Amino acid sequence: MPRIPTITCILFSLAGLAFSQTFEVASIKATAASPGGERRHGPNIQTTPGNLTMRDVDLGVAIVWAYKISPLQVTNPPMGPGDRYDILAKAAGPATNDEMRVMLQALLAERFKMATHRETKEVSGYALIEAKGGHKLKEAVAMDGQGVMPIEDGKRMALGASRATLDQLAMFISMPLHAIVVDQTGLKGRYDFELDLTSFNIKGPRAKDEPEPDPVSILQQALPRQLGLRLEAKKMPVEMLVIDHLEKKPVEN
Repeated sequence: MPRIPTITCILFSLAGLAFSQTFEVASIKATAASPGGERRHGPNIQTTPGNLTMRDVDLGVAIVWAYKISPLQVTNPPMGPGDRYDILAKAAGPATNDEMRVMLQALLAERFKMATHRETKEVSGYALIEAKGGHKLKEAVAMDGQGVMPIEDGKRMALGASRATLDQLAMFISMPLHAIVVDQTGLKGRYDFELDLTSFNIKGPRAKDEPEPDPVSILQQALPRQLGLRLEAKKMPVEMLVIDHLEKKPVEN
């Protein structure tokens, strides 16, 4: 007789786990470009506990956020400018960002019929490691936050981090490097920091024969000075996300 209540409890627990990995309510709407095809604003992502707001994002941006990886780790990504969407989603309770990433994966599978698998590939890239003397990061008190975001004040070229993990920093700096960056610091906490590249003159007018600024050189100078981290070029196994199927038009809300 005691087996029936035990089995019932297990079933309810499994049901609760499945429920916690999906949004309670979600809306996806295509956004319109201007008559000339331009976008007035870039993609914007905002989160609060249990709430995800994505404005004017393409599917590539949504996938990268959902899986917390560099765009370079996506095989068969959505190509071209494509359509953009507003995605508004609410969890049943105060879910963390990482929990909502899993929920967004489920939402993409449900609404865009996205199917994926993982493959490990040996690639040439960069490992993010501690510099000599150790890191200079300030550990965050809270355990969830917006992560790494560009600072857009019109005066500086910088990244600001609020309760960010270092794999998020690795993802951001992979983009100007055009190479995969993997966090191998071993630091598992969350940190508040700022990486300011303004003084390295990566923007602004250059002399006619002056070469383009080298992002590797810039980051190899800025990271140790400001964060106590550095990049090490190496070949390493990296897990890739392979898109097997993805539809551009979502299932209706």
